[in-house]
Amino acid sequence: MKKVTVLAFAFAAFGFISTEAQAQTTDANSSTQQPQTEQAQEQAANKEQIKEEELPEGVKQALQNDALKEWQVSEVYKVAPDAAAGAEAKATYEVYFTNAEQKQAVARFDETGKALASASAAGQEQK
Repeated sequence: MKKVTVLAFAFAAFGFISTEAQAQTTDANSSTQQPQTEQAQEQAANKEQIKEEELPEGVKQALQNDALKEWQVSEVYKVAPDAAAGAEAKATYEVYFTNAEQKQAVARFDETGKALASASAAGQEQK
């Protein structure tokens, strides 16, 4: 009878631990799938995909830089300034690159071609 009681207790404990592990896994998954914040949604709304030919001359010249010669432009976005930024805010340009090894990078420029953020690896996702 002792063996049956110990065996029943072992099954009950295993079931409880298994259920607890599933609950923790579910909680972890739900926390990583949070909805976008308002700021991220607003930024996406201000982003418009354009062709490389539509870039201002300053940005086109910046793309001729030797540091970027091994990278190919894959996508270009014009990012309109936020309404809260004021009248003096100007549009920026996000240029997504891909190299021969299929690594991705993004660089941001103002209208004059001045780099706002240097090219960086964007292997996780960048859009």
